[in-house]
Amino acid sequence: MLDEEHLLGAGREAGERLCQFVLEDGQPVAVLVWCAAAWHLKDRDERIGWDAVTRSQRLKLVVQLRRFLVLEATRRPNLASQCLGLALRGLCAAWSCEHGYRPLLAESFSDPESHAGTVYKATNWTCAGDTKGFSQDHTDYYIPNERPKKLWLKPLAPNALVLMCAPRLPDDCVAAEVGRGGVRSPLKTSQLKSLRNAFELVEDPRRAQSRRHPLTAMLTLIALGLLMGGRDMLNIWRKVACLDQRQREAIGLRVRHKESGLLKMPGYDALNDLFHLLDPEAYARALTAWLQANTGLLPRSLALDGKSIGAGKCGMIITLCRHEDGRPVAMIPATGKKEDCEVSEARSLLADPQVRLENALVTADPLHNKQATVRVIAEKGGDYLVGTKDNTPKRHEAAVEALRGTPFLQ
Repeated sequence: MLDEEHLLGAGREAGERLCQFVLEDGQPVAVLVWCAAAWHLKDRDERIGWDAVTRSQRLKLVVQLRRFLVLEATRRPNLASQCLGLALRGLCAAWSCEHGYRPLLAESFSDPESHAGTVYKATNWTCAGDTKGFSQDHTDYYIPNERPKKLWLKPLAPNALVLMCAPRLPDDCVAAEVGRGGVRSPLKTSQLKSLRNAFELVEDPRRAQSRRHPLTAMLTLIALGLLMGGRDMLNIWRKVACLDQRQREAIGLRVRHKESGLLKMPGYDALNDLFHLLDPEAYARALTAWLQANTGLLPRSLALDGKSIGAGKCGMIITLCRHEDGRPVAMIPATGKKEDCEVSEARSLLADPQVRLENALVTADPLHNKQATVRVIAEKGGDYLVGTKDNTPKRHEAAVEALRGTPFLQ
């Protein structure tokens, strides 16, 4: 029926699903297909008031009306709203019978270019906003389609949005909750508080109107994202967005969602704007001091490397990080210019009295194959493993000659 008459065809549902037929005199007049909800919808998630972790745990409480078709041969005024209303009244019981839990919210979409969503208005759905106009390509990627849809929400129980954020779900909804999701913090709450305190002396560069979240909390989020292996600000924000309420409180966040009372995470733009205003040297000093105070002796195996920011337009950061998981233990900014380049600033980072290299093996690429650099490592009690190539021709030739006839030279 859907393939023959629906504008989008039958399609393929995701996750758990349910098909409803509305019958009249024993014959179908409409068909509705329900399935798992969209993973992330900004307007829906803000309306509910849950964070990324709660969403990952309780997303099954939302069901999506994937397809709704009134058969052409049976169409008449008001039939669509009657069928949708009847289907909604039976949805929770049918879904619970099929999947073992009661959903609390329904979502659906309408294309403004095709219809105005009158059937949703007639059955008391709420228009929550517009999507960004992306379609799923294959199974992993989204591509722009330049056709934003209207997002419609329908609570399936009184106070449904409150229940979805409650500390404990109703008994008949508990089976929908899955294990904790998202990236977890590598630091304990006591360490998060300590890290927050380390940034108290960093000057706030923001305007008074932009200081919605405490500076120490914002800087802690950036540092934590780096510790989690974040490569850029968007990646950092995505990693820290998954922190739970206890961790957000330890970090020092204060802004709460009006309806749920949950602590809100700063948006990507807020973190990104702060990062571009920040004094990188002051931030690096504070973070390096904390890292050194909390780690004692550095791990045995460390990597020294520099990465440009914004294709080099914003300078670069040189980092000394752990081989095991990529977590930084010390860092320093550089402009990338000749007098302030990766080589010179990496040497300054290694020479910093806060950076201890006793019993540590430091690896680096051939760019750092400089006598002055490796001398710093050796004098501080560390070992080094540095590549060599044509930028140091004499050293490269000596290495080739020394390894000739051995398995190390192929």
